[in-house]
Amino acid sequence: MSLRKLAVAIAGAAFILAAMPAKADKAYVYGQWLPPKHNVNLWGLKPLVKELGDKGIKWKLVTGGQLFKAKGTLKGVGNRTAEAGLVVPSYHRTQLKHAFIISDLLMIGRNELIMNGAAHETMMLECPECMNDYKRQGLIYLAGYGVGGYSMLCRTMVTKYTDIKGLKIRTTGALGRWAKKLQGIPVSMSMSDTPEAIKRGNIDCIAGPVAWLKSYPIVDSIKSVLNYGLGSYSGLGLFVMNRKAWDAYSDKQKRTMWDAMPGTIARTVIDGYVGDDLISRQMAKKQGIKITKTGAKMLDIWNEHKKGEVALAVKNASKMKAKNPQSIADKFVANVKKWEKIIADAGLENAIANATPERSSLAKASAIYKGLMIKHIYSKIDPTKL
Repeated sequence: MSLRKLAVAIAGAAFILAAMPAKADKAYVYGQWLPPKHNVNLWGLKPLVKELGDKGIKWKLVTGGQLFKAKGTLKGVGNRTAEAGLVVPSYHRTQLKHAFIISDLLMIGRNELIMNGAAHETMMLECPECMNDYKRQGLIYLAGYGVGGYSMLCRTMVTKYTDIKGLKIRTTGALGRWAKKLQGIPVSMSMSDTPEAIKRGNIDCIAGPVAWLKSYPIVDSIKSVLNYGLGSYSGLGLFVMNRKAWDAYSDKQKRTMWDAMPGTIARTVIDGYVGDDLISRQMAKKQGIKITKTGAKMLDIWNEHKKGEVALAVKNASKMKAKNPQSIADKFVANVKKWEKIIADAGLENAIANATPERSSLAKASAIYKGLMIKHIYSKIDPTKL
């Protein structure tokens, strides 16, 4: 072969290799602000990193806001400060104006298992606008989770809904409207700033799940919990990845990543949040924190409040020039009803009701929920075509 032909052959081979998608062999970084011992890290992400590592896909988990805080996640993952992160739509509502509709409807349901399933089905199967919100930021949404049901975790003695009047409540998104409904004063702040704020008395209560008594360093500041178990913030981005980093994966790697997501979701929601709820109630008893379960009156207030939530969420989205906000909201509401039946038929609530603070007691519930996520959502999507 002449030198000229050899040079042409080498150049041609180089062109072909350059055109092929690169295989991602280096360790990627997942960055977020949650404390290292938060249940999302302990039960969701750390096991995921190990599972993927055992299959040759390397990830490093960097927690505690070392790389960026909650509000810097879109930018941080978009510019590859980290290849993936945890996204709270409320902090990026203008960039995620369609996806935020789902999060803005957090007060229409009371069960995070139902709301999380409905959110995934709506976003991943029925709302291309939601997924395109992430695409426009150079990102891809691979998995989410839901938080709920909410209570008031307070630094003073709050034992009935009328005690909330005039109190400063840490909220985010639609929880602000709920706080106003109860005549409280909503204060928007990230959870990373909340423990210090409740300790210093800058806020009086935190609108959040009982599980946060364990998840965040707040137990020494809380004196009472008004436990009503209403609302579920869903549509959170548990695993939002840089698009170019995802594209660098081979088809096999993409399928491995995809197959790992349902289990990660189930562990986060059930082993993590439900498990921490059970432990938090034990902690409260030991700490002398009074937990008061609300009665029918609070349920009446909630039923009245949620009547206007869809219209308000649609109005908010319209102001941000979202496309078809009513259709997105209607699909989510329909899916909430659909997932009520799915969860009931699976016997999941009974499995949880029989659980104890021993994590192993939640294994059955976690396996059931993983199976539901696979059956109704993940099995219907080819990750190589995302």
